[in-house]
Amino acid sequence: MTSTPLVTWLDHTGSTQDHVLSAAAAHPERWPHLSAAATLDQRSGHGRRGRDWTTPPGTALAVSVVLRPDVDLEHYTWVTLVAAAATCGELQARGVPAQVKWPNDVLAEDGRKLCGILASVLPDQSGLVVGLGLNLDFGPGGSPVPTATSVADWVPAGALPEAPELLESVLTALSEGLDAFSLAVREHSTAGDGAANGEADGAAHGEVDGEHPAVAGVVRQVATLGTEVTVHLPGGSTLAGTARGLGPGGTLLVQPADHGKMDTAVPGATWRGELLEVSAADVVHLRR
Repeated sequence: MTSTPLVTWLDHTGSTQDHVLSAAAAHPERWPHLSAAATLDQRSGHGRRGRDWTTPPGTALAVSVVLRPDVDLEHYTWVTLVAAAATCGELQARGVPAQVKWPNDVLAEDGRKLCGILASVLPDQSGLVVGLGLNLDFGPGGSPVPTATSVADWVPAGALPEAPELLESVLTALSEGLDAFSLAVREHSTAGDGAANGEADGAAHGEVDGEHPAVAGVVRQVATLGTEVTVHLPGGSTLAGTARGLGPGGTLLVQPADHGKMDTAVPGATWRGELLEVSAADVVHLRR
């Protein structure tokens, strides 16, 4: 499915995610795979769980891209991590020591945030819109918050790429990563699943967890794994432990630090053997 990104640059917008979701829902024929809207002046951006995401004009690249992966809907939950891994790899190729933090951030090696990613399924479920906010250069004044950093902080003076060049390379890496994921899901789908159901359309079936070949490259980029973490679960409870792997759909598997003292039920998490599976949470890295 690899194709050339088709990017519309906006002088400014409230939210690229809102812009593309609305436009692609109204006129899907005008928004094929890898079509995107981008700006250096996003004024009402969104983060996960309804949070606002704002940066000073000209300091960050905001882009939302339509993706129509050739996999079943059940596998869409992996796309955020696929996008994060692709972005991470492209930044690493430019000398930025980037790493992925589950579920949707790209951090520098010192733990400061470079990029946030948000995915929304289109209303007709024909694809997704993936939004990326990538910090480019905060200028002489530095980052507006201590938890953020930018590409310019990690590359030599004068080596910061122009935004259109960087965006094209990130979208190309994302396209290649998504194609590889989709192909591997189909090739390694549950043996005999299609034949047993009389299916010949190549649909991708079968559970995909962190041990699946389709996500091997993604898993290598996720610095959360093997790290001691504090997990802030929906509803306000917290979980301390060590991130041990990724479950079906890209969920996080955590070995609790105080397993023997825990209640059987943990609100916001599900037991998978000796590990707790988390599908939605904020994670704080402590140490490896």
